[in-house]
Amino acid sequence: MRVLLVNAFHWLKGGVERTYFDESRWLTAAGHDVAHFATADARNEPSPTAAWFAPHADFGEGAPLLAQLGALPHAMWSAPAADAMAALLTQFRPDVAHLHAPSRYLTPSILAPLERAGVPVVMTLHDFKPWCTNRLLYAHGEICERCRGGHHWHAVQTGCVQGSRLKSAIGAVEAYLHDHWRAYASVRRWVAPSQWVYDKALTFGADPARMRVLSHGVELASADGGAGLPPNLPARYALFAGRLAVEKGVQLLPAIARAIAPEALVVCGDGPLAGWLDAQALPNIRRVGRVNDATLAAIRARASVVLAPSTFVEHFGYSVAEALLDAKPVVAARIGALPELVEHEVTGLLATPGNGEELGAMAKRALTDPAATSWGLAGRERVKRVGDPAVHLAGLLAVYDEAVAATSASRTPTRRGRAPA
Repeated sequence: MRVLLVNAFHWLKGGVERTYFDESRWLTAAGHDVAHFATADARNEPSPTAAWFAPHADFGEGAPLLAQLGALPHAMWSAPAADAMAALLTQFRPDVAHLHAPSRYLTPSILAPLERAGVPVVMTLHDFKPWCTNRLLYAHGEICERCRGGHHWHAVQTGCVQGSRLKSAIGAVEAYLHDHWRAYASVRRWVAPSQWVYDKALTFGADPARMRVLSHGVELASADGGAGLPPNLPARYALFAGRLAVEKGVQLLPAIARAIAPEALVVCGDGPLAGWLDAQALPNIRRVGRVNDATLAAIRARASVVLAPSTFVEHFGYSVAEALLDAKPVVAARIGALPELVEHEVTGLLATPGNGEELGAMAKRALTDPAATSWGLAGRERVKRVGDPAVHLAGLLAVYDEAVAATSASRTPTRRGRAPA
């Protein structure tokens, strides 16, 4: 099968790109012909179709404001990205296109040339962009569904897009335009990476006939044998690994650290709250910064428990799945899809989201309860079952086949016009 994978970024920025690159690798290894479409960027990994990528853009929080303002029209509906996609389709004709997170870097404009070319489209719901103005269902440290039902003006009122009312206003206009144009109507199948995402999407009006649940595949990176371990790593510790941001529950880490003292809390990652965390000056927090996958695997292998104190709705939870696959007990917030991986007192412990004291008590228990070893082992079996890459690939190909069949059926005239897709 000829597969076109589409994502805003073609470099390993986060969990979305992890899925995108894993699927690219697994499809290629299985003999499928894989091409990519993303934005041009000096950080990009090699791709045979890089020459047809969309022009570079930067809408990140640290990008210069004037540059962002100049590019804003393209953030709502990118004609350059659509033109680049049309050009790519003259060179590579896919049997199916699989979108991950086109975001405002590519925008849904790229769906138009795919639809004109008759290419079936599958899209993974890494976020709730089709319904939520800032895509996260999260604003100012709290779960937010104010825009439910297309009421995107709430985004301006709350300033939920990167904390800016101006960007939120632009995001609201974008969302209203996408709703009016039915921007995602040509997506034949949606992939929900968890049952929770599937159920939540249905509450926003997603068509269940086009929705399929398929967990992400999970592979562990090879540990580096300890060669890249930070110096003076404690002999026993709890581990937090992730972006140091509000939504990941970073502001709860001091409470957790105090609860497990004198045991250490090792923190891997970087982000906007790095300085804030350092300023807490807790003696048992050891922040090691951002590390590569092999070093993280080695650090995780030595951890006694892994923490996932997220305050926003995780769609899957790669850090949790990787920890469980490593047979590590996990203490997680009872939020989003995390309880699908972490079952209380079976594969780890769950706590109330946002409650640092409760999370700390659970972390302390996981460090001392003899049953914690069995939780980790049960977690490994669960992830091996739901996150097996071979199972994921088979499920993905089945979804692709459905999308192809639905597209073919929509072109077949019937007595009533066209068959439903």
